[in-house]
Amino acid sequence: MRHFEKSLGLGVLLLMACADGANLPSQFPYEPNTTSVIGGDVDNAGGVVVNDFATPDGSACIALDRTCVKPQAECGDDGHAIVLLDDDAAVADVICFPHDGVSVDTIEGNLDHTGNDAVLVLDDKDDGPDVTGDVTIDGNNVTLYGHGPDTSVIAGNLHIDKNNTLVSGVRVQGDVVIDKNNPSIVDCVIEGDLTIHGNNVSIALCEVWGRLIIEGNNAVLVGNQFMSPPEVTGNDLLCTGNRSFTDTDGDHVLDADELAGPVACSNKKLDKKP
Repeated sequence: MRHFEKSLGLGVLLLMACADGANLPSQFPYEPNTTSVIGGDVDNAGGVVVNDFATPDGSACIALDRTCVKPQAECGDDGHAIVLLDDDAAVADVICFPHDGVSVDTIEGNLDHTGNDAVLVLDDKDDGPDVTGDVTIDGNNVTLYGHGPDTSVIAGNLHIDKNNTLVSGVRVQGDVVIDKNNPSIVDCVIEGDLTIHGNNVSIALCEVWGRLIIEGNNAVLVGNQFMSPPEVTGNDLLCTGNRSFTDTDGDHVLDADELAGPVACSNKKLDKKP
């Protein structure tokens, strides 16, 4: 799997401190004025195409072959954005990374409490798990930002229990459970199950080694790889460019020759009372 932050070529902005110990203003770990567009087309290997652009200003747009997208309408002219496209190249979701009004902190060891309006950054060192236990997102508008699943690791489970959570570039060695609404997870590896109870959930460029269970409404799945049966169901489910895989050699590493065909998606038929 091509990791998302590597495909962007992002330069990481480290949190800094003055020599006398006084903190400088917090810096975000992602570049401003950048937009990645995921989906709409597939590459030669059958995966979705990821294209990177400068975020337009004002009324300008990113002109693609079949659509014109304006991420700045939701994320601002200087925003860092991800645009997800469906098979018809229509916009399925726009994911905005915060660039003001939030605190920025590095995390390591245990994460007992997240609070609201925070960007929590895992380091980019390949030195084992960054968070040693379970993580519960118990604040609204929280971004959990890692530098790719090979280096930014949560050793336990991840529980999203508040709204508007964004997770990017992280490996979760346990399960992921989403109980609230409007979260997005991009560029991840989930070694356990992914269970979605919340609504309006977007998952893109992730590997899921356990079961995929969707009980919420309006899930968007773009460019993921699932080791589950080659069909998923959900209420008002949108899927594009998802593939199944098998661990043929049993090494728990996804190799290119272990990727299989596309994952079929279908909408559940809700029972209606007479």
